[in-house]
Amino acid sequence: MDEINLRQKFLLILIIVTVSRNAISYSEDVAQSFRGLFTRHSNKRLSSIQADFVSNVSLDVCTGECVAAARFQCKSFSYDSIRRSCFLYAVNLNDPDVRLVDVEGRDHYETSYLKQFARLPSHEVRLMTSQSISSISPEECARRCILETRFKCRGFNYEHVVGQPVRCLLVESSPATGSQAAMTNEATDFYQKETEGAISSFINYGMGMLRPTITSEVYQRSVRGVTADGCAQRCLDETTFDCLSFDYVHEDDNRQNICHLSQYIAANVQGLVVDSVNPRHNHFERIERFLNYFYATPYAVIQGNNMKTFTKVTPNRCARLCMEEDAFVCRSFDYTVVPEATCLLSSKTSRDVGGLDTASGHVHHFEMKPLLDCGGNLTEPEGGFASPNWPRNYAHHENCVWNITTSRNKVIELRFTHFDLGLQSSDECSDEDDRLVVTDSGYRPYCVKPNTKTVTTKTNSVRLQFLSNAEVDAQGFRAFYRAEWTCNMLLKESPGEFASPKWPENYPSGSRCTWRITAPEGQRVHIVFTSFALEHHALGHCNEKLDHVRILDGGTVGSSLIGLYCGSRPSFAVVSSGQDVLVQFSSDNDPQASRPGFHAKFVFEAMNGSISDKDSRFINIGEGVEASKWQGTEEEDTRVVGSLLSSEDLLSARDESTSNGFRSAMWAVVTCLLLLVGALAVALFLVIRHYRRKINGEMEKSVDEDDSYPMESMPLQSIESSFRKNQFNNRVDLTGGAEAVAASCTVTSRNEDVATTFEEEKLPSASTALMHPRPPPRLHRPQSSYGKYHEDNVKNINIEDKTQV
Repeated sequence: MDEINLRQKFLLILIIVTVSRNAISYSEDVAQSFRGLFTRHSNKRLSSIQADFVSNVSLDVCTGECVAAARFQCKSFSYDSIRRSCFLYAVNLNDPDVRLVDVEGRDHYETSYLKQFARLPSHEVRLMTSQSISSISPEECARRCILETRFKCRGFNYEHVVGQPVRCLLVESSPATGSQAAMTNEATDFYQKETEGAISSFINYGMGMLRPTITSEVYQRSVRGVTADGCAQRCLDETTFDCLSFDYVHEDDNRQNICHLSQYIAANVQGLVVDSVNPRHNHFERIERFLNYFYATPYAVIQGNNMKTFTKVTPNRCARLCMEEDAFVCRSFDYTVVPEATCLLSSKTSRDVGGLDTASGHVHHFEMKPLLDCGGNLTEPEGGFASPNWPRNYAHHENCVWNITTSRNKVIELRFTHFDLGLQSSDECSDEDDRLVVTDSGYRPYCVKPNTKTVTTKTNSVRLQFLSNAEVDAQGFRAFYRAEWTCNMLLKESPGEFASPKWPENYPSGSRCTWRITAPEGQRVHIVFTSFALEHHALGHCNEKLDHVRILDGGTVGSSLIGLYCGSRPSFAVVSSGQDVLVQFSSDNDPQASRPGFHAKFVFEAMNGSISDKDSRFINIGEGVEASKWQGTEEEDTRVVGSLLSSEDLLSARDESTSNGFRSAMWAVVTCLLLLVGALAVALFLVIRHYRRKINGEMEKSVDEDDSYPMESMPLQSIESSFRKNQFNNRVDLTGGAEAVAASCTVTSRNEDVATTFEEEKLPSASTALMHPRPPPRLHRPQSSYGKYHEDNVKNINIEDKTQV
């Protein structure tokens, strides 16, 4: 009787239920919320006999029936998708002699209360133990904690001491409340119940604190006397820095709790350390955007099942890589903090490998949560969705509808990382097949084909409906969407805007876009380019073979040219003379030349230049608006304002663009010819100078070789000229009638600070010279030819004393 009362109190929190099952009424939203409490085994049933049976119900109702069962404890159920029958069991796979049996068309669901808890291996919360239960599984212990009514169970310690029965210790305290710290204990795992408030936005990594660094302070702010939830709220509210983690000290020496806020995570500082003096530190890290889709199990790992590795990434980045992986279905990842912040992706989960291994170092395991949403309204600029139960197989009889709506003048780009709806018949969109139907506003519905990678809508609103039958199931699909700027559109609504593809990010190479803007009769188009950054063109002339924007004053490709624009420009305005304007954007095939592109807004105005009050608020004539600051119109308008231009118009536009590019091509040819003539003139000048130097060198050589006459027949002026013609270290030997000749020469080198003086040199007497004749002297040329350095040395030779013979 007590068990029934406990269960009924739990059910009052989840649903409104009566004692009679026939009086139970579930809404679809409430029924679907129960799916998170169960784990699906496809094409399986339990070998035991069912405790109850319900016919002609949906899967969601069957799930609610198991949760609401009051006559017995429903531990699992099977669902026959063909007969729409529900089989409830009082046993599960943890009971002895119970196993799974293969059967087509039936799926078995096991309760998974542990999904409501965050596991912290090798940790425990001491004291405050309110109840102890022996010899039960962690799943049963989690169920007891959830159903407990005598006290508020915040978690449990699960002891698994070798040689002793396992024990489940329910506790009223947890690190989230700030009253108890999680302490290390190799024989105990702590399971913390999912929390509420600010602390639910953080992962508790147990005992430890950020490792101090020499270069910078790891804590940017510290607060005393706050709870752990209050510390988490301060981190979320911090504006002076990006708070990503905090260390919480449970009662220091002054018996005060201390909150240390930090802009770092453990991966930034090479892990955590334990304060041996006061080991009552717990480290919490913020659950960033993509980590919200994963269950975190610190200090645990899947051994030997990693399929792809990344280094030097944060946990949040690793989670995103797992979600966007398209080579295989990523279901989990291990994150190693030291030494290189390593991310290891895997297609396995703990259930696939028989459980997790406890890690000895700073290694943490993350498993993707099942995506349970079956449809919804999506209005964010970007997001994602998937078939129910992703990354596992979807269930039978699914009927899910997603409505995606983006801002005006944009379209929706869908990107599928995985798409597998099983075998398909030859008929497109057959009722016999599982299918994803796309309905673009104002267009005929169609089905996404197998192996599809991308789908781009024609409007800013799309409806996607997923339908599955009763026969087979498959992996399903994972899709991401993003609002993109229109390309090749007819725009008729004012005010409006358009931009290059993917603006403000770099536009892709090979882009070709055409916008035709048509105003009502008697009005003209006023365009303001708020941002303009295209590939730079040489010589300041825009070349249509490179990235450019071409604006025509009319609605056809034969209209007169308003201007050709390229490079980077400040904001500028363009006004048509009539009611139509054609804007063409083209980028070449060079990805290195890609730039952010352009963004423009337009309004319609009367021919006299007046603009309506609404349009004047939307656009400031002659003034640019930064893309990051502009917020669009005051009223949200999601109507379809454009339509695709025909393929004939686009083809003729490209042909016209090519013909009108002849003028730019001629300018390029003339420029090249001028450059060629200049290069030839420079080359001719260099050749002439070379031969002129060569001729002068040969003439000087011929003069120098005619110097074999005897020195005694040389006049004094010739001797002086010979000295000037040679370097300062050349010697002249005189053979003649002089007994001795004294010559003193002072030579000044190019460096004016250095001077060399030649001392006297005695010459042989005349009689000696006659007895021992010497060969005629030759003036020795230096190793180098007459260059500037040699000429300077010759000019600096000064003969101070003329030799007398």
